[in-house]
Amino acid sequence: MANLPEVQQSEASGEEVTQSRSEQHQLPHKPIISYFVRKLLATAGVISIILGIFAFVFNPEWLLAVSILFGLFSIFIAIIDLMLFRNSTYLRGSHLMSALLSLVMGLVLLFRQDVAKDFIGLVFGFWILFNATSNLAQTWVPELLVGWQRLVGLVIGAVGLCLGLFLVLFTGYSTHDMQIILGIYTDLLGIFFLLVSFFSRKNDLNKPA
Repeated sequence: MANLPEVQQSEASGEEVTQSRSEQHQLPHKPIISYFVRKLLATAGVISIILGIFAFVFNPEWLLAVSILFGLFSIFIAIIDLMLFRNSTYLRGSHLMSALLSLVMGLVLLFRQDVAKDFIGLVFGFWILFNATSNLAQTWVPELLVGWQRLVGLVIGAVGLCLGLFLVLFTGYSTHDMQIILGIYTDLLGIFFLLVSFFSRKNDLNKPA
């Protein structure tokens, strides 16, 4: 009879360990998107779709303006990724990688117009490749997408890799072909942002759970 308290204490410790493991199992689903960031993602999705439509029809003479627009958009994406990096618990490197890649491409498009003019297909090819790589990396972040949303994200990333590699590895395509590829992926990128904005967990950081 004297050992009963020890048995009870052992059972209580077991319950605490089980509860602790249960809490750890739920950690990947912790929301990291605040209401403000969710709105930024939705805005990025709309802007990306508009840029995608514009890419189908822009005149090659507008290259300077187009490069500036895509450069500013890339920096906007980098800011969003930095916000996700700050709040994320798992796979934080994917957000940081996305932010760095977007920042680099944004600076190139803004300040190296000579490169964009002479190697437009190559520049936009790398822009697509970097964003597609970021899509694939962030698709596996358990705090963002799950289930069928993750599958859609994987498809968007895979298609982006194929389109980007085509622009980077081949040279026999016309400017019109490049515009079509750029427009298709930019619209897909917009869908990805809207997907994260609408379907990630809704109990935001700045609201009570």
